[in-house]
Amino acid sequence: MNASQGKGIRRRPPGHLRMTTPNIRTVSLIVSILFYLLAGAAVFDALESDSESSRKAALEQKLDELRGKYEFAEDDYREVERVAVRSKAHRAGRQWRFAGSFYFAMTVITTIGK
Repeated sequence: MNASQGKGIRRRPPGHLRMTTPNIRTVSLIVSILFYLLAGAAVFDALESDSESSRKAALEQKLDELRGKYEFAEDDYREVERVAVRSKAHRAGRQWRFAGSFYFAMTVITTIGK
């Protein structure tokens, strides 16, 4: 009787992965980091998005006050706005959406270390 026909020998199907201790640790680490990133993104999103929304509302209110006070025509206002936006570094849109928060959490993980 040869070794492959002996009792107690089990053959694994092709492509079968065996979960060894290092594999389990690696998978656990990846899952933990992903969970940490998602939780961090949710926290940053919750903390920063309200502040950003309230600043936007205050800015829009001030804009309405200026339009009423100086009676800008729409075209004149757009020209002033275009000049002001070009004169200052500007980011498009809300920064603290969930995707931006996730990116920030990932940056924290990758740049802070020993």
